Amino acid sequence: MVVLDVFATHALLSSRFIMNTTKPHFLFDIGVVLLNIHYEDALTRIAPFCDASKGTGGRDFFHLADRDAAMVDYESGRIDTEAFYRQFAAKAGYHGSFKQFREIWCSIFSENRPMLDFAREWSSKHDIYFVSNAGPLHVPLIYDLYPSLRFFKNDAISCYIGAVKPERAFYERALAKFGVDAADCILVDDRPENVNGAAACGIQAILYKTPGQTIAAI
Repeated sequence: MVVLDVFATHALLSSRFIMNTTKPHFLFDIGVVLLNIHYEDALTRIAPFCDASKGTGGRDFFHLADRDAAMVDYESGRIDTEAFYRQFAAKAGYHGSFKQFREIWCSIFSENRPMLDFAREWSSKHDIYFVSNAGPLHVPLIYDLYPSLRFFKNDAISCYIGAVKPERAFYERALAKFGVDAADCILVDDRPENVNGAAACGIQAILYKTPGQTIAAI
């Protein structure tokens, strides 16, 4: 199964899909691909509420890699928001309020405008689905914070389907929810392990690096 780097040619991608479908479905990750994530800004804002002598300051939570295990438990739906917050506070040495934590946790995004504009325009020609690892604090709230996202046909969010990317179960449950076949889909994701997981399930995948290169690959 081919995993396409953003430098892959349009001809290669197109030729694979001529055999399968004339109108592929697109599966877009949300964080990084459609919404920028500003973890460093969030860490700066939460630092005054953390005691460094009693914890990590939250760095293993506000990060895309080397994350605390509680992140996976939360995003897979195995623990709820209350339990997740308790673990965060204990491990980060956090002494602020839940309201303060929630405000910082939910303000880490900004619009990736080139990708949003492209995906919205693309949705007039293709079915667009969102596939994302996220917890209940972020989704569905981000659809209210960023109404520019409201062009998708359906979504599969890890905490609601009980599996996270790159687990095979995530892709299988997402495809079943959407009612589409793996061979008819293209995933766009910024994490190599996620595109590899999709490819193992028979989904064509493009590794996002920059808007320009990704749009050219599509």
